[in-house]
Amino acid sequence: MPAHKVVHIKTATAQAPLSPAQKKFNTLIKKIDAQKTVLREWQENIVQCSQDAVSKLEPLRKALHERQAELVLLLDQQFTSHKFTASQQDKLTHLITETCEELITLNQRDDLKAIFNKYSADHFDSLEEANDDMALEMMKGMLEQEFGVSLDDAEIDIKDPQGTAERLAEMFKQQHEHAEQETAKRPQPKKSAKQLAKEAKEMEEAANVSKSIQAVYRQLVGVLHPDREPDPAERERKTELMQQVTVAYSKKDLLRLLELQLAVEQIDQSQLNNINADRLNHYNKILSDQLRELEEEVFLRESEIRLMLNASPFELLSPKRMVGLLKQEIRTAQDMVARVQRDLLAFRDVKRLKAWLKGYRIPEPDFDPFFDEFPPFR
Repeated sequence: MPAHKVVHIKTATAQAPLSPAQKKFNTLIKKIDAQKTVLREWQENIVQCSQDAVSKLEPLRKALHERQAELVLLLDQQFTSHKFTASQQDKLTHLITETCEELITLNQRDDLKAIFNKYSADHFDSLEEANDDMALEMMKGMLEQEFGVSLDDAEIDIKDPQGTAERLAEMFKQQHEHAEQETAKRPQPKKSAKQLAKEAKEMEEAANVSKSIQAVYRQLVGVLHPDREPDPAERERKTELMQQVTVAYSKKDLLRLLELQLAVEQIDQSQLNNINADRLNHYNKILSDQLRELEEEVFLRESEIRLMLNASPFELLSPKRMVGLLKQEIRTAQDMVARVQRDLLAFRDVKRLKAWLKGYRIPEPDFDPFFDEFPPFR
């Protein structure tokens, strides 16, 4: 593989300062290189992290949920079999209902609904239905704002928000395509000379941008085509390079094509410094599109990791931090499993349970900015 050579336009001593287009070219190259580095680091770390998440974290989470369910059953048994003060009963009720709700909602432990209903003033299914109605209204509002249409409740699956959004996007795409087909069948009003000239200019610009990257590709093919090389070792080298060229061209990766041109000495720094203005503008258009696609790919990769680690959408995340967060998540899960196991052993003794309840405080409910009023300023 040829050595990586940095692609950028330099200012020679006798030359005028770089033009705005040349400065933009260098800036885009720098940003693309940075995004490629981040994406490569994600790809290098995600395989190992995914394996660790499946082999280490998921078994710990499963064990934790099983121990928590055992603890709910133990607390229910102790509550039923022994006398507790009103304060102790309130605390036990809170512990039982909160743990049941989490296990039922997040881990489909429907077998715990009977215990939840025993200690809660509200039936779980009724609460879930009310929560689903509220969530449905919120999701409906967001999707209507996103797609700019009115939706029926039947079109939204509250259990699958991502799938709902994808289905609606596909549905609206088909409707849009159908509308375009119907519009195309109808007689169209004559366009003005100005409109026609604008469309012609846009089509010409798109064709020129495509020709610019095709030109780089063809130049590389002309030099590297292995079928024209008699020497076996050189043919093998050119075959590998041609594979890289083909991949880069299929991705419209102009930066990689220019790197290959520099590496095989098909162009030099002087030629880079003197790219004509029109070609440079075309290059900048290609590089801008390439940068946007890379940024979207990095964002999607980061979103997958956040989901795997249950990370907050506001938490700063990087490939290196991902490894640390996964280790932290594993340690936290190990500590929680050990703690619940200790509680299971201790709470079998009702005296130890009562002593623990004496120091336990029911947490204040979390503030929800969507539904709660802000506390008064003091």
